[in-house]
Amino acid sequence: MSAATHEFPARSPRAYRISQIVLAGTAGVLAVSAPLQVILAFTVPGGGMFVLTAILSLALILPLMLMMSATPPITLSRAGFTIQPGIGKPTTVPWGAVKEVKPYPLLPPEDSETTRRLMVGRKKYRPAAGTMFVCEGLPWRYRIVGAFAGEGFAPSVAVTNRTHADYEQFTRLLAQLRP
Repeated sequence: MSAATHEFPARSPRAYRISQIVLAGTAGVLAVSAPLQVILAFTVPGGGMFVLTAILSLALILPLMLMMSATPPITLSRAGFTIQPGIGKPTTVPWGAVKEVKPYPLLPPEDSETTRRLMVGRKKYRPAAGTMFVCEGLPWRYRIVGAFAGEGFAPSVAVTNRTHADYEQFTRLLAQLRP
């Protein structure tokens, strides 16, 4: 890592990698099971409900894709940022392709985290915070993040203090590096 680039990896890179593999595997199982459920619906007498379970299986892939795509490790530089997903190729986004930088809306509000505050302790607890980039030119899976975050189907990606190491440093560097 040179002085011109700053990496913000997952808080636990190994857990992030494992979760990406499990999420992709689960999405794959759902994608394969949906057509099989439709086949069962037409071959088994009285199996019409399998069509509904197939639709539900396909619908459940969307939240899995959100979890896979929303907060990947990221590298900031003067030219832009690079997304480094657990599965797939890194994608570089120039600052000119960033339409908006705004707070990430998919984080829990502070008053709903009573259990987390008890588990972590009052002194160590920090409210959830995140920054979302609404960009052009990201792969299709980042459109799902935009849809869940209320940006229509605009490709979006986020950095949060729950999923990334050194979030405070990220916010300082973002203010310096972004034109």
